[in-house]
Amino acid sequence: MNRQGYMLIALGQKYIDEAEMFVKTLRQQNDNRPVSVLIKTEEKQYAEDKNIFNDLVEFNPVTKFYKHCTVDFEKFGTYPKINLIRYSRYKENIFVDTDVLCQTSTEKLWDFLSNRKNPVASMGTKTDPNWHWGHINEVSEKFGRPVPHIHGGFLYFRNSASDFFDSCDRLAYRYDELGCKRLFRGGMCDEIIFALAHAENNYLPIEFDEFPIMTFNYSTDIELPSKLQTHNNKELEDYIPFIHMCDRTNIKKIFKKIMK
Repeated sequence: MNRQGYMLIALGQKYIDEAEMFVKTLRQQNDNRPVSVLIKTEEKQYAEDKNIFNDLVEFNPVTKFYKHCTVDFEKFGTYPKINLIRYSRYKENIFVDTDVLCQTSTEKLWDFLSNRKNPVASMGTKTDPNWHWGHINEVSEKFGRPVPHIHGGFLYFRNSASDFFDSCDRLAYRYDELGCKRLFRGGMCDEIIFALAHAENNYLPIEFDEFPIMTFNYSTDIELPSKLQTHNNKELEDYIPFIHMCDRTNIKKIFKKIMK
C-alpha cells in the first residue's frame, strides 16, 4: 500500500474527463503521488484509455445505507463520499472533487496534514450561522452540540479514520430527524453529514484562511500561481495548491493557463 495518494470520484464520463485535467495539473507541479479514481464498471475502459490514473476502483455499494439513496446525486455523489475510506487505496489520502485543479506545489500541504494529530482534516469555518441555507443553528440544536461549516470538495483522511466514517454512516440515517435540508439537487448532502461527523468526533475544520489548501472559481485574468483565497477575498502568506472551479465556467481556460 502506498503511503500517500489522491482519490477522486468519477462516476460518469464527464467526471473522468475532469479527473484527467486534475491529474495533468498535479503532474505539472511535479507531484507524482498515485491517483485513485472511483468509476462505474461500464466506464472502466474509458478511464483506462486515458492512461493517466494509477488505480481504478469499480463502484459497488458497501453499506446498507445505499438503499436509502433515491436520486442520482445521493447514489453517485453523497453515498461514495461518506464511504471514501471503504474505497481508498492509500495510508494517507487527499480526496478532491473532479472540478479541482492544482496550481502550485503540494509538498507543504502534505507535510502539514501528515503532522496533524487527527486522522481527518477538512476546510470550513467553526461557526457560520448562514451555512446550510441558514438552518445550521437548528441542526446544531437538535444534535445537541455546535456543528461547523464544512466544505465537501476537499478531505484528507488516513486509513485509521474508520471511526469518522462510521459516524458518517450512522448519522446519515438521522438526516431528516436532525433537520438537515435537501435543497441541492433534491438529495441528502455529503457536506452536512461530514459536518455532523466532525462535531461527533470533536474535530474542527481548518479555516479557509488558516492554511493554504484550496481556493475557488478563479477568473481568467488572475496571475497564476496565486495566493488569493476567494472565499473571503484574502491574500494568504503562500500560494494555494488547489483551485476548486465548482462553477465550472472557466475550468478549461484555467487548466490551459496552468499547463503553459
